[in-house]
Amino acid sequence: MSDVPSRPKGACRTCGAVLPLTTAHFHRDANNATGLKKQCRECACDEAKERYKTNSADVLARLRDRRIERTALWESTGLYEAA
Repeated sequence: MSDVPSRPKGACRTCGAVLPLTTAHFHRDANNATGLKKQCRECACDEAKERYKTNSADVLARLRDRRIERTALWESTGLYEAA
């Protein structure tokens, strides 16, 4: 017998797969007691891809708006120099 304890395992809330509670299988979440999200990385990535497919125009518009806001902030503070 080994004195090494086994790693705790957690089930994905989406697919139900039981996986070790590590950052290799779950994204981090500081608000959760385990420090990890309740959805496995694979399901989270699949969900994000699906959300992007259905809302790509909105996602791209939001990214464009954020880039414009950041550029304006950097220019106003003098931290940004256009190349």
